[in-house]
Amino acid sequence: MSVGKLTNSLWKLQLIGWSMYFVLMLLTFLTRDTDETFAYILAVKSFRTATGFSLSCALWLIYRNIATHNIVERKNLNRDSMGKTIIIILVLSILFGILWTLIETIFFWATLPNFDIAHSLQYKPRVALSYGVTLLAWSAIYFGIAYWKQVQIEHQDALNAALLAETAQLDLLRYQLNPHFLFNALNSIRASVSPNNTAAKEMITQLSEFLRHSLMSNNNKESTLSEEFESLENYLAIEKVRFEEALEVELNIAEKAKTILIPSFLLNPLVENAIKHGFLTGPEVLKVHVSARLEIDGTLIIEVKNTGHLNSAEQNTRDRTKIGLYNVQERLKKQLPDKSSFRLFEENGFVVASIKIAQ
Repeated sequence: MSVGKLTNSLWKLQLIGWSMYFVLMLLTFLTRDTDETFAYILAVKSFRTATGFSLSCALWLIYRNIATHNIVERKNLNRDSMGKTIIIILVLSILFGILWTLIETIFFWATLPNFDIAHSLQYKPRVALSYGVTLLAWSAIYFGIAYWKQVQIEHQDALNAALLAETAQLDLLRYQLNPHFLFNALNSIRASVSPNNTAAKEMITQLSEFLRHSLMSNNNKESTLSEEFESLENYLAIEKVRFEEALEVELNIAEKAKTILIPSFLLNPLVENAIKHGFLTGPEVLKVHVSARLEIDGTLIIEVKNTGHLNSAEQNTRDRTKIGLYNVQERLKKQLPDKSSFRLFEENGFVVASIKIAQ
């Protein structure tokens, strides 16, 4: 569950909780003998509840930074941090309880002609303590819900990680062919092709090189950008034979970017996605542009562009290419945390998959 969904659920509980507080306070006061009219009692209880609600919202703004920080950063609560949080809750509950009492006293002074402030002061410490305990209970409930939601988030993340690991394991089993057998078989096929059929020979060679890179990348977590582009060249050359004039390819890599290390086999899923969805949403001739450049500040910008459009079908699909995009993002988060970002957007008739990596 995201922080936004957590905030929405807490808002609902906030409204329900203070509505119950208003009803309980009203029923409790109606059982007492008093000279005030029901309308005045209703006004007092409404004002008291509104004040408590407003003060709890102010506390919410303060507490949210603490709870959200722990949820977003996934930090475990240690004894020191928990102790600091408890002290903050106690101090703020007492201070806001005093403030609640002060606001209510001003309300009585403004609405009751014969209100004796001096006489009422003897009761104020008890009232402030009562309101402080109320806000303390509210604070405990808030943090209890927030951290329970955090546990749910971490549990869901663990399930997602297990699913991702299972998917990766299945992919590994699928790709775990004997490389020597595979390459020997391809070389045998290439030798059996007619010498005059240079296109077929070249395609087999490109397929062999592409598979060599993909299989070897299982053992290497990183490869140079130049090696990644060589793999793309082999892959796109095979696709060019398949689609012929319907596919136009352009690869551009800055000279200074060639030796930069990036996660292995990172770009192929983006190109695969560009070709598949580009033909579904673009013109008859699909243009695929892959580029890598360095910004002035040294940031590496990699872009995979294809003619076409983003659409709801592509956004919602759970096919292999979409899983590939998800895995690209997850690998960037895992291998380059706080140094990389990924965006998928539409610009000037092209769908752009953009990766930024700080050096």
